[in-house]
Amino acid sequence: MEEQSVRNAISRIRKNNPGVTLNASAQIFAQKKGFSFLGSLTPADRESLRNVARPSSQPSSVRPEKIAKTTRRYEIRPDFESPFIKEANDNLEPYAFIYLLENGLRRVILDRFESSGNWWIAEGKVPKDVQDYAKKIEDAEKKYAWVNPRGEHPIYYVGLLELFKIIEKTWKPNFKEVFPHLEDLRTWIRESVPIRNLVATT
Repeated sequence: MEEQSVRNAISRIRKNNPGVTLNASAQIFAQKKGFSFLGSLTPADRESLRNVARPSSQPSSVRPEKIAKTTRRYEIRPDFESPFIKEANDNLEPYAFIYLLENGLRRVILDRFESSGNWWIAEGKVPKDVQDYAKKIEDAEKKYAWVNPRGEHPIYYVGLLELFKIIEKTWKPNFKEVFPHLEDLRTWIRESVPIRNLVATT
């Protein structure tokens, strides 16, 4: 799925559902793809989901003119002129979607394994190349004092592809109930990784 396609889809959802926040729109988009990141949304984002348009067969008790339209909460406005300001703001929407996707997967994995000791290294749940990648990124970032730690767990130093590898390795005993169709998840991750990389580097 192209970056522009994701952006257009989320924008359409916001346009068709006045009052729904950007993150809530990304949640709606994710649900259409077979996922849910409701647990990653703020209370305000969840509350805005009440504004999702109902089918015409179910008349809404809320008058459309009373629904407030929301604007982007954190538009980038630096104190200097730059030809990249518009591009940076355009990237906020796909970034929000990717942020929800990555952290939703992290939360699912942590919820499943957190109570089982040193699962990251000792219990064969995480492929060795994923462990090595997380260590490499964490060590690289420690060299720069101004870079804040991403989190206390190595899982915060891996991306979509590595998160999928963790799920895939123990899918049947641990994640089949959450992601019943592993191949659908694989396709969804494969479509999202290029978008993530593009947003992260532009």
